[in-house]
Amino acid sequence: MKRKMKQFIGILLFAAILSGLSSCYSTSIEKPDKLIKKDKFMKMMVDIYLVQGYNIDQKIDTIHKKLTQTDLYYSVLKKYNVPDTVFIRSLIYYSSYPKEYEKMHVQIMDYLKEVELQYKPQEKIDAEKE
Repeated sequence: MKRKMKQFIGILLFAAILSGLSSCYSTSIEKPDKLIKKDKFMKMMVDIYLVQGYNIDQKIDTIHKKLTQTDLYYSVLKKYNVPDTVFIRSLIYYSSYPKEYEKMHVQIMDYLKEVELQYKPQEKIDAEKE
């Protein structure tokens, strides 16, 4: 039962992100009472993108085998001490302003590219430039 609820929340988050990215016009969404501040929200989104890209090596151990994307998502919420409902409402609010949301998304992607360059071997960076 608990696992199904986690899967449902994961699907709900995916739908919210998808609707935010695909919205073409501004809607009149009321500002939530507990809106996550923009800077904190962007940091959370960075972490969510990182956990989405986290590839669990099935050979590691049984604990990691049981991790799901939903578990990783909830670990980000726990890290920032934010309830899932507050995060989803903030996501819906910010994504209802597509131009602003796109600017936020560009900043998030730029940050992730910087982080990638820090950890990518120099040989791969040089090969990509050629």
